[in-house]
Amino acid sequence: MKKFYFVLVCAAAMFFAVDANAQLGVGVGYNLGSNFTSLDDDAQNLSGFYLEATYDWNFIDKSWGSLALQPGVRFSYVGEAESEEEFGVKLKASTNETYFDIPVNVKYSYDLGSVKLSAFAGPVFSMGLTSTEKLVTKADGETGKIIAHNYTGKVVTKGDGATGELEGGVTDYGRFDIKVGVGVGATVMDKLNVKVGYNFGTLNRYTGEADVRYSTNVFYVGLGFMF
Repeated sequence: MKKFYFVLVCAAAMFFAVDANAQLGVGVGYNLGSNFTSLDDDAQNLSGFYLEATYDWNFIDKSWGSLALQPGVRFSYVGEAESEEEFGVKLKASTNETYFDIPVNVKYSYDLGSVKLSAFAGPVFSMGLTSTEKLVTKADGETGKIIAHNYTGKVVTKGDGATGELEGGVTDYGRFDIKVGVGVGATVMDKLNVKVGYNFGTLNRYTGEADVRYSTNVFYVGLGFMF
């Protein structure tokens, strides 16, 4: 925990530094998160969006291209939902997760004139903010909900005669991860940019005692604007 906050402070310091060779950027994009477990060959895919701010500091600018350090902050949401009906009972199961990420990339760019091509790579320090599993049932005009909070273990029930909180839910889902990110992008007229990237989760997010591995990878594509 202390190491994560130290990284956060360092990234914030770089982010707000003033330099003539630096550019502030903002962006939005599509996320596809894939949760892999050693107990299942198929990944759980969650889709959503991200909002981010980046800070490009060019420390080398030569005829063969430029190198920049690009720290940033990113808020991500991913989720999925499935519905079915059996014997007059409607069921809807959903998963929703939010994250706060700090990517710290080294970025190479080559200027072609009106378009600048780039490739980047670096660590992504990730902290899970929320992770919930929800089951909604509808039958005979009555609705019931069960919401499980994966990080805290709290289980909340809502519905006619079934409202309350339960203890003892699953708490072996780790909040923290360190990913290795790679990607490519293009910037038009030093202002508008598009990028595609993939982040590989390196930590086992399962914190229980069983011999299980749980990891998260993320594919994303986004648009941004440089100031």
